[in-house]
Amino acid sequence: MIVQILVKLINYLDTLPPLVILLLALNNKVLRGSFIFYYLLIQFTFNLSANILNELDLPNLYLYNLNGPLSFFALSLFYIDLLNTKKSKNTIIIASLLYIVFFFYDIFVLEGPSVFNSNTFCLASFILCGYALFYYLKVFRTITEDNILNSANFWFNTGIFSYYTINFFIFLTYNKLTKDNPPLIGVIWQLHNVIFLIMCICLFIGTLCKPLEEK
Repeated sequence: MIVQILVKLINYLDTLPPLVILLLALNNKVLRGSFIFYYLLIQFTFNLSANILNELDLPNLYLYNLNGPLSFFALSLFYIDLLNTKKSKNTIIIASLLYIVFFFYDIFVLEGPSVFNSNTFCLASFILCGYALFYYLKVFRTITEDNILNSANFWFNTGIFSYYTINFFIFLTYNKLTKDNPPLIGVIWQLHNVIFLIMCICLFIGTLCKPLEEK
């Protein structure tokens, strides 16, 4: 009984943490003023819908495949604001256009709409990790007297970097592993949800901080 409750709780780690942070955002100017808010809203809406369909034994993969690009574009807008240069904005726009072309190519030619689009999720992870690393480089090149650990954007970036770096390998191998051993689907996604929780903890810490001025 306890094990079943624990498993159920892990299955909803991609839904409950975003909900908690979104509720906090009602009185939190730091989060409401960031595209992280919309990212969490997308995660909560699609993950909750997918979990409900899963409970009803109905197909839900298409929700994850839609979640991917919407989340990617929300975070791309976040990094346009965060990096805040004409060069970075143009780079992100070009990367986003290439991503959307690959998304349609993957879903209609490579993997198809009836499976988890590992290739597209891998590409999104790779690009977003690049943005996150560029932000770290920018921060460490412009050290100020302010403690970076008090920066909301530092924690937002750290959460994104942690989630997409670790899950890159899950996305990369998901289809092969689950095709060869279908029972692994639940285990792999539970691991994903634990990593998602770690990201949400970082995002929550960010809501407790002030938005330090980026230079």
